Amino acid sequence: MKSPLLEIVGAGALAPSADNEHVFRAEILEAGIRLWPTAEFAALTTEDRLRRVLGMLSMGAVLENMRLRAVELGFAVQVKWLSGSGSEPIAQINVQRAESQTSDDLAAAIPARHSNRRMYHGPVLTPHETAQLNAAVAPVAGTQLIWLQGAARRQALGLIWQAESERFLRQDLHHEIFSSIRFDLSWTANAQWSLPPGALEIEPPMRPMFKLLRHWGLMRPLTWLGVHRLLGLRAGWMPAWQAPALGLLVSPLPVEEGAVAVGTALERLWLQASLLELALQPLAASAVLMQPSTYAHGASDALRATLAAGWQSIAPGTTPLMVVRMGRAAMPSLRSGRRPVEEYLLPAQK
Repeated sequence: MKSPLLEIVGAGALAPSADNEHVFRAEILEAGIRLWPTAEFAALTTEDRLRRVLGMLSMGAVLENMRLRAVELGFAVQVKWLSGSGSEPIAQINVQRAESQTSDDLAAAIPARHSNRRMYHGPVLTPHETAQLNAAVAPVAGTQLIWLQGAARRQALGLIWQAESERFLRQDLHHEIFSSIRFDLSWTANAQWSLPPGALEIEPPMRPMFKLLRHWGLMRPLTWLGVHRLLGLRAGWMPAWQAPALGLLVSPLPVEEGAVAVGTALERLWLQASLLELALQPLAASAVLMQPSTYAHGASDALRATLAAGWQSIAPGTTPLMVVRMGRAAMPSLRSGRRPVEEYLLPAQK
């Protein structure tokens, strides 16, 4: 059964991750797959909830891809979430041949799903498209998709702008952005890990300056002139403002459990959008930066308070964990690659 199980792992590797790097390694069992945390993810403490939440969002998407692919291959599937704390396993997928089971159409979109960072255009989503997107998320317990419109959309745009600006204002957040970009590559080259510059859709005249901004020694004095606000405008507010649809995924569950549910829902939403030929880009900063982290790594207390208050007025009683923009767009200039599936296996199984 090893070959189909490798296919299932490969489907998981095609799930989204914040920096094109996954936090799991897979162990192939006799009739299933056990997922272990990478050393870096296992080392995270409970105080660094921001990084853990980002990892669990991705893991929700990974497990959903694996489940969808396993069913498509004719298996009955049982997904078990384990402790996932420290170096303990995160989850296990048990499979057995199914006598009869209907596969989910979403599985066909797994290879095609991608992030599109271009500017979007209309027309607006039709009622039929919106209904299909809602239906894709509906089976996921513990999460809700809210379409941001009117005053809620205007307020959300302000939160997105503030959060994206903060990422260029604070040194550790700035480092996270630029350390995940492969500036050793040309703007036309692809990469199997981290982000190739061409996937960012930076306008050609802005590329030399953007590349220079990776140096904190230059970025820091520019923040005194408010340049971080302009970068936040371009990185967050403008793409979100221009998009025909802006969605918010929230959960009433404890935050890490909610992150798994939202990650699952995000992947299902994204796969359905791919089937509808709609462009989608996740904009996580305004939702996740309000999570606690080590002092140097996270957002300022002032921003966390602003984000928490703003989102609670929009979605009271829940934890927002992901914002998505959707619309129509040309295909991206470059789609980030992925490591070979064997590199996601435990070292002893490669």
